[in-house]
Amino acid sequence: MSNPYELRFRLLEMAQSYLQDEYSRKENIAIDAWNFAQEQGDATTRLRTDLQPESYTIDDIKTKATELYEFVENK
Repeated sequence: MSNPYELRFRLLEMAQSYLQDEYSRKENIAIDAWNFAQEQGDATTRLRTDLQPESYTIDDIKTKATELYEFVENK
């Protein structure tokens, strides 16, 4: 059994990993959309900026970790 500090650390790791995976999926979709726009001749700097997914923050990690902890706490 983990002590409370190890549990919190593990939850933060899980939350960060989840958000990183989500960001990577969005980034792959943006790349596909950009490649399609290039093929169609619609690629612009503004489009590239608009397609770029927003990166997650420390607060996002904490929020996701809290959500995971609530699941664990409620069994």
